[in-house]
Amino acid sequence: MNSPVPVIASIGEGHGEERALHGLLNRLVPHLLPGKYAVIQRSHRLPRDRMLKKNHLEHALTIVMTRSPRPTGVLALLDSDDDCPVELARTLHEHAQATHHDVPLVAVAAVREFEAWFLAGAAGLAGRAGLPHDLQPPPRPESIRGAKEWLSRQMPPGATYQETAHQPSLAAQFDLDAARAAASSFDKFCRDVKFLVTGERERQVL
Repeated sequence: MNSPVPVIASIGEGHGEERALHGLLNRLVPHLLPGKYAVIQRSHRLPRDRMLKKNHLEHALTIVMTRSPRPTGVLALLDSDDDCPVELARTLHEHAQATHHDVPLVAVAAVREFEAWFLAGAAGLAGRAGLPHDLQPPPRPESIRGAKEWLSRQMPPGATYQETAHQPSLAAQFDLDAARAAASSFDKFCRDVKFLVTGERERQVL
């Protein structure tokens, strides 16, 4: 069954991202495109090492494309860790095109890790999940290796950041505009989401 509105499926690498990515996309579409609507399907989990292998990505795409309504576009998200995010995203896109050339797919590699976006939009997390009420983002958040550890250090003694527990709630609260301004990979994520909804590419602001 085809849908009269955009239908976005997603592929993410972690257990926490299954819920966090779904919630973030539901939050982001009306934020970026007031008045627009898209069906956001549940995220399909595919560990990073498998996502980068053509046959595993092909299998995941086959699964999500059998859903009803059929997705009009797919977003794949993974952490770049210490690899080049541009090259990772290009690899995913090339693998997808090789087996599912008819599927509009965008690929985003978060610089370092998904939580770097929380650091970039940290002002929106002030007072949440035990974080300080005066929480401020660190300089150059995407340069930090260990965003999860940074979040843990801001929490009360004895508390630590737990990916599956905190990712979905923090994804619902971080400052989207601040994160977009401070994190280049989140800006790409936003532009790609807009493309999946509108079919039009937004020019990158340098």
